[in-house]
Amino acid sequence: MSTSTSHYELDGPLTLFAPGRIPFPVHAVDLALERDDGVLFEVRLTFQVPPAAYLRIADDSLFHLTDAARGPASGDFTADAEVQIEARLDVDLLPDVAAMGDDILETGPAFAALAPGSPLLETERWYALAVTKEVLRDAEGGTLREGFSTVHAGAEDLLTLPILTIAAAAFEERNLEWQDTDDNHVIRTEYTGGNGTWFVFAIARHNDQRCTVYSQVPWTTPEEHRPAMAEAVTRVNFGLPLGNFELDYSDGEVRFKTSIDVTGARLTTQLFEDLFEPNLSTMDLYLPALEAVRDGRMSPEEAVRMVEDS
Repeated sequence: MSTSTSHYELDGPLTLFAPGRIPFPVHAVDLALERDDGVLFEVRLTFQVPPAAYLRIADDSLFHLTDAARGPASGDFTADAEVQIEARLDVDLLPDVAAMGDDILETGPAFAALAPGSPLLETERWYALAVTKEVLRDAEGGTLREGFSTVHAGAEDLLTLPILTIAAAAFEERNLEWQDTDDNHVIRTEYTGGNGTWFVFAIARHNDQRCTVYSQVPWTTPEEHRPAMAEAVTRVNFGLPLGNFELDYSDGEVRFKTSIDVTGARLTTQLFEDLFEPNLSTMDLYLPALEAVRDGRMSPEEAVRMVEDS
């Protein structure tokens, strides 16, 4: 079986209808179709509403956004900016969308042109999956959103932590420009310490309820020096109070990792700082030793002793 996702950018006004045929205007953003071997099995609509409209959604439980359906982080969510909602179509209406065509370039315009009265425009035919608002925008125009998921998205997708929002704020506090990556769960920046410059990655694994910070050196270890680097990493790790160095033996990549499991809790700015600051300081301390081993200038024992005894 092959699963495929196709998107159509709507980017325009769309009038949905709340119970009682009451018009409910939204700004449609995206229509997504999921297919397995060409068979449509899921349709998602992403749209935005102003704060007042979101309060109506919350009060009236539109899009099946009942109190019981809202994820753990919903209690901290404040609609003080435009709210974006991703919703999934009732499976009973999948044939209606499938009839619009097999190509998203046919389905998208047909959906945007639906006439009032279509069941596809009824708010209660859609189940809210995620509710978010934009909180930060990076130097290249990428955005970070925080909010919550619902039980309709499945328990494994509940967004309980705005991890990347907190990470980006910590980067900005240090005047570090951060960027999105190809992975929606990861942002990166470049940091310069007293002993050099390296890459820093903040990773939010909501499914695992884990936040991880990696400091990664901007070079790889030559193959002939990897056994020595492995020894150096082992010597450094022994006794470290927080985190650990890692060596990818296949390509010589070296990085330092700190992480926290926040199951049943909420990541705070202070908790993130307790991961972030020791990560930076530890990499900065040991970077000269790692470089000396990489170049073959010192044995692992000599290099580690050089920085720990200084």
